[in-house]
Amino acid sequence: MREDLAQVMELQNLDLEIARLQREIDTIPREIAELEQGLSSSRGAWERGRQRLATIEQLRRSKDRELEEVMAEQRKRQGRLFEIKTNQEYTAVLKEIEGLKARYSKLEDEILELLDEIEAAQRLVQDEAALFRQREKAFEEKRSIREGELKQMQGAMGRLEEERRRHASRVEPGLLQTYQRLLRSRGGVAVAPVKDGSCLGCHVSLTPQTYNELRKGDILLSCANCQRILYWKG
Repeated sequence: MREDLAQVMELQNLDLEIARLQREIDTIPREIAELEQGLSSSRGAWERGRQRLATIEQLRRSKDRELEEVMAEQRKRQGRLFEIKTNQEYTAVLKEIEGLKARYSKLEDEILELLDEIEAAQRLVQDEAALFRQREKAFEEKRSIREGELKQMQGAMGRLEEERRRHASRVEPGLLQTYQRLLRSRGGVAVAPVKDGSCLGCHVSLTPQTYNELRKGDILLSCANCQRILYWKG
Protein backbone atom coordinates (compact mmCIF):
# COMPACT_ATOMS: atom_id res chain seq x y z
CA MET A 1 0.00 0.00 0.00
CA ARG A 2 1.20 3.49 -0.84
CA GLU A 3 2.54 5.43 2.14
CA ASP A 4 0.36 8.48 1.43
CA LEU A 5 -2.75 6.27 1.25
CA ALA A 6 -1.83 4.58 4.52
CA GLN A 7 -1.44 8.00 6.13
CA VAL A 8 -4.90 9.26 5.14
CA MET A 9 -6.46 5.93 6.11
CA GLU A 10 -4.95 6.25 9.57
CA LEU A 11 -6.13 9.86 9.69
CA GLN A 12 -9.60 8.67 8.74
CA ASN A 13 -9.56 6.11 11.57
CA LEU A 14 -8.62 8.83 14.03
CA ASP A 15 -11.35 11.14 12.74
CA LEU A 16 -13.96 8.39 12.96
CA GLU A 17 -12.95 7.68 16.55
CA ILE A 18 -13.03 11.39 17.36
CA ALA A 19 -16.51 11.70 15.83
CA ARG A 20 -17.74 8.66 17.75
CA LEU A 21 -16.36 9.96 21.02
CA GLN A 22 -17.80 13.42 20.36
CA ARG A 23 -21.26 11.90 19.90
CA GLU A 24 -20.94 10.18 23.27
CA ILE A 25 -19.73 13.40 24.89
CA ASP A 26 -22.67 15.32 23.41
CA THR A 27 -25.21 12.85 24.82
CA ILE A 28 -24.16 13.38 28.45
CA PRO A 29 -25.31 17.03 28.89
CA ARG A 30 -28.59 16.14 27.15
CA GLU A 31 -29.06 13.13 29.42
CA ILE A 32 -28.35 15.21 32.53
CA ALA A 33 -30.78 17.90 31.30
CA GLU A 34 -33.51 15.26 30.83
CA LEU A 35 -32.88 13.95 34.33
CA GLU A 36 -33.07 17.50 35.69
CA GLN A 37 -36.36 17.99 33.87
CA GLY A 38 -37.78 14.86 35.49
CA LEU A 39 -36.57 16.02 38.90
CA SER A 40 -38.08 19.46 38.30
CA SER A 41 -41.40 17.83 37.41
CA SER A 42 -41.33 15.85 40.66
CA ARG A 43 -40.46 18.99 42.62
CA GLY A 44 -43.34 20.79 40.90
CA ALA A 45 -45.81 18.06 41.87
CA TRP A 46 -44.63 18.28 45.48
CA GLU A 47 -44.92 22.07 45.49
CA ARG A 48 -48.42 21.96 43.95
CA GLY A 49 -49.45 19.51 46.66
CA ARG A 50 -48.10 21.82 49.36
CA GLN A 51 -49.91 24.79 47.85
CA ARG A 52 -53.18 22.85 47.69
CA LEU A 53 -52.75 21.78 51.33
CA ALA A 54 -52.07 25.38 52.36
CA THR A 55 -55.19 26.53 50.49
CA ILE A 56 -57.39 23.94 52.19
CA GLU A 57 -55.93 24.75 55.62
CA GLN A 58 -56.54 28.45 55.02
CA LEU A 59 -60.15 27.71 54.05
CA ARG A 60 -60.57 25.59 57.18
CA ARG A 61 -59.30 28.43 59.36
CA SER A 62 -61.72 30.78 57.63
CA LYS A 63 -64.58 28.35 58.33
CA ASP A 64 -63.47 28.07 61.97
CA ARG A 65 -63.62 31.85 62.36
CA GLU A 66 -67.01 31.95 60.68
CA LEU A 67 -68.23 29.20 63.01
CA GLU A 68 -67.13 31.21 66.03
CA GLU A 69 -68.89 34.28 64.66
CA VAL A 70 -72.13 32.34 64.12
CA MET A 71 -71.88 30.90 67.64
CA ALA A 72 -71.35 34.37 69.10
CA GLU A 73 -74.25 35.75 67.10
CA GLN A 74 -76.46 32.89 68.25
CA ARG A 75 -75.64 33.56 71.93
CA LYS A 76 -76.36 37.23 71.34
CA ARG A 77 -79.78 36.43 69.89
CA GLN A 78 -80.58 34.06 72.72
CA GLY A 79 -79.68 36.73 75.23
CA ARG A 80 -82.14 39.09 73.59
CA LEU A 81 -85.02 36.69 74.16
CA PHE A 82 -85.18 37.77 77.80
CA GLU A 83 -85.47 41.42 76.81
CA ILE A 84 -88.20 41.14 74.16
CA LYS A 85 -91.66 42.55 75.03
CA THR A 86 -93.80 41.44 72.05
CA ASN A 87 -94.66 38.01 70.65
CA GLN A 88 -93.98 39.20 67.11
CA GLU A 89 -90.41 40.25 67.90
CA TYR A 90 -89.90 37.09 69.96
CA THR A 91 -90.95 34.94 67.01
CA ALA A 92 -88.65 36.87 64.68
CA VAL A 93 -85.64 36.37 66.96
CA LEU A 94 -86.41 32.66 67.33
CA LYS A 95 -86.45 32.38 63.54
CA GLU A 96 -83.05 34.12 63.40
CA ILE A 97 -81.68 31.70 65.98
CA GLU A 98 -82.92 28.72 63.99
CA GLY A 99 -81.25 30.13 60.90
CA LEU A 100 -77.99 30.55 62.83
CA LYS A 101 -78.25 26.98 64.12
CA ALA A 102 -78.69 25.70 60.55
CA ARG A 103 -75.74 27.77 59.43
CA TYR A 104 -73.70 26.46 62.36
CA SER A 105 -74.56 22.85 61.49
CA LYS A 106 -73.69 23.41 57.83
CA LEU A 107 -70.34 24.95 58.79
CA GLU A 108 -69.56 21.99 61.04
CA ASP A 109 -70.19 19.60 58.13
CA GLU A 110 -68.03 21.70 55.81
CA ILE A 111 -65.21 21.77 58.36
CA LEU A 112 -65.38 17.98 58.77
CA GLU A 113 -65.14 17.60 54.99
CA LEU A 114 -62.18 19.97 54.94
CA LEU A 115 -60.47 17.97 57.69
CA ASP A 116 -60.80 14.84 55.53
CA GLU A 117 -59.38 16.78 52.55
CA ILE A 118 -56.51 18.06 54.69
CA GLU A 119 -55.66 14.55 55.84
CA ALA A 120 -55.66 13.26 52.24
CA ALA A 121 -53.62 16.27 51.05
CA GLN A 122 -51.08 15.72 53.84
CA ARG A 123 -50.62 12.10 52.80
CA LEU A 124 -50.20 13.17 49.18
CA VAL A 125 -47.61 15.81 50.13
CA GLN A 126 -45.70 13.23 52.18
CA ASP A 127 -45.73 10.79 49.24
CA GLU A 128 -44.65 13.47 46.78
CA ALA A 129 -41.87 14.61 49.13
CA ALA A 130 -40.60 11.04 49.54
CA LEU A 131 -40.71 10.49 45.76
CA PHE A 132 -38.86 13.76 45.12
CA ARG A 133 -36.11 12.92 47.62
CA GLN A 134 -35.76 9.47 46.10
CA ARG A 135 -35.46 10.93 42.60
CA GLU A 136 -33.12 13.66 43.82
CA LYS A 137 -30.77 11.07 45.31
CA ALA A 138 -30.88 8.98 42.13
CA PHE A 139 -30.27 12.11 40.05
CA GLU A 140 -27.24 13.17 42.08
CA GLU A 141 -25.76 9.68 41.84
CA LYS A 142 -26.40 9.44 38.10
CA ARG A 143 -25.08 12.95 37.44
CA SER A 144 -21.92 12.24 39.42
CA ILE A 145 -21.30 9.06 37.42
CA ARG A 146 -21.99 10.67 34.05
CA GLU A 147 -19.93 13.77 34.82
CA GLY A 148 -17.04 11.47 35.79
CA GLU A 149 -17.43 9.64 32.50
CA LEU A 150 -17.59 12.95 30.66
CA LYS A 151 -14.33 14.05 32.24
CA GLN A 152 -12.66 10.79 31.16
CA MET A 153 -14.04 11.14 27.63
CA GLN A 154 -12.84 14.73 27.37
CA GLY A 155 -9.39 13.59 28.45
CA ALA A 156 -9.46 10.85 25.81
CA MET A 157 -10.65 13.39 23.25
CA GLY A 158 -7.73 15.66 24.03
CA ARG A 159 -5.29 12.80 23.52
CA LEU A 160 -6.94 11.79 20.25
CA GLU A 161 -6.90 15.34 18.93
CA GLU A 162 -3.22 15.68 19.80
CA GLU A 163 -2.47 12.40 18.04
CA ARG A 164 -4.46 13.60 15.03
CA ARG A 165 -2.48 16.85 14.87
CA ARG A 166 0.78 14.93 14.90
CA HIS A 167 -0.43 12.52 12.24
CA ALA A 168 -1.88 15.27 10.02
CA SER A 169 1.47 17.07 10.09
CA ARG A 170 3.01 14.08 8.34
CA VAL A 171 0.49 14.08 5.46
CA GLU A 172 1.46 15.93 2.28
CA PRO A 173 -0.29 19.38 2.42
CA GLY A 174 -2.16 19.04 -0.89
CA LEU A 175 -3.45 15.59 0.03
CA LEU A 176 -4.38 16.82 3.51
CA GLN A 177 -6.35 19.69 2.02
CA THR A 178 -8.22 17.29 -0.28
CA TYR A 179 -8.87 14.96 2.62
CA GLN A 180 -10.20 17.76 4.84
CA ARG A 181 -12.52 18.99 2.11
CA LEU A 182 -13.93 15.50 1.57
CA LEU A 183 -14.29 14.99 5.31
CA ARG A 184 -16.55 18.05 5.50
CA SER A 185 -18.54 17.35 2.34
CA ARG A 186 -18.96 13.58 2.70
CA GLY A 187 -20.35 13.22 6.19
CA GLY A 188 -17.06 12.61 7.93
CA VAL A 189 -15.92 9.81 5.59
CA ALA A 190 -13.22 10.88 3.12
CA VAL A 191 -11.65 7.47 2.46
CA ALA A 192 -13.71 4.54 1.17
CA PRO A 193 -12.88 0.89 0.46
CA VAL A 194 -13.62 -0.82 -2.82
CA LYS A 195 -15.11 -4.29 -2.81
CA ASP A 196 -16.47 -6.38 -5.66
CA GLY A 197 -15.73 -3.54 -8.05
CA SER A 198 -17.80 -0.91 -6.18
CA CYS A 199 -17.01 2.06 -3.98
CA LEU A 200 -18.50 1.32 -0.58
CA GLY A 201 -18.83 5.03 0.10
CA CYS A 202 -21.49 5.62 -2.56
CA HIS A 203 -22.03 2.03 -3.87
CA VAL A 204 -21.33 2.99 -7.46
CA SER A 205 -19.36 0.57 -9.64
CA LEU A 206 -15.89 1.56 -10.78
CA THR A 207 -14.77 1.30 -14.38
CA PRO A 208 -12.64 -1.80 -15.08
CA GLN A 209 -9.62 0.40 -15.73
CA THR A 210 -9.98 2.25 -12.42
CA TYR A 211 -10.50 -1.02 -10.60
CA ASN A 212 -7.40 -2.57 -12.11
CA GLU A 213 -5.25 0.49 -11.38
CA LEU A 214 -6.54 0.49 -7.80
CA ARG A 215 -5.53 -3.13 -7.33
CA LYS A 216 -2.06 -2.38 -8.62
CA GLY A 217 -1.71 0.37 -6.03
CA ASP A 218 0.65 2.48 -8.16
CA ILE A 219 -1.36 5.72 -7.96
CA LEU A 220 -3.76 7.40 -5.57
CA LEU A 221 -7.31 7.18 -6.96
CA SER A 222 -10.63 8.80 -6.18
CA CYS A 223 -14.18 7.66 -6.85
CA ALA A 224 -15.53 9.35 -9.98
CA ASN A 225 -18.96 9.62 -8.35
CA CYS A 226 -18.37 10.72 -4.73
CA GLN A 227 -14.71 11.80 -5.05
CA ARG A 228 -13.71 9.86 -1.94
CA ILE A 229 -10.14 8.56 -1.80
CA LEU A 230 -10.25 4.86 -2.61
CA TYR A 231 -8.40 1.82 -1.37
CA TRP A 232 -8.76 -1.79 -2.38
CA LYS A 233 -10.29 -3.91 0.35
CA GLY A 234 -9.79 -7.19 -1.46
